[in-house]
Amino acid sequence: MEETIRQLVAELLVRRVKDPRVSNVSITYVDLSRDYSVAKLSYNVVGGSDDLEAVRRGLESCKGFIRSQIKRRIRLRTIPELVFVYDASLDRAMEIEDLIHKIHKERHEREDEACDE
Repeated sequence: MEETIRQLVAELLVRRVKDPRVSNVSITYVDLSRDYSVAKLSYNVVGGSDDLEAVRRGLESCKGFIRSQIKRRIRLRTIPELVFVYDASLDRAMEIEDLIHKIHKERHEREDEACDE
């Protein structure tokens, strides 16, 4: 059910939600409570964003529409309350990749300097 909700919300954000604040939002993971009363949707912004607060407000503003679409498209006794949580793991992964790249660059520069001597 979590993957079904993730796919539906991702599709809605791309195709149906017109708010430009959420145009680059990617739903990375959904954690549904055991009783289906709460769905925590982890998200990230493709390409990054300088204003994560605006993205958060955009998601909050379209929450009612998304819940109504879940109700229409998925047969559930309880329509979960949606909680959007920013997923910083992709940001951390990019930072680590940048650090690794810098280390390799510095190593090559030192090797080049040693060869020039």
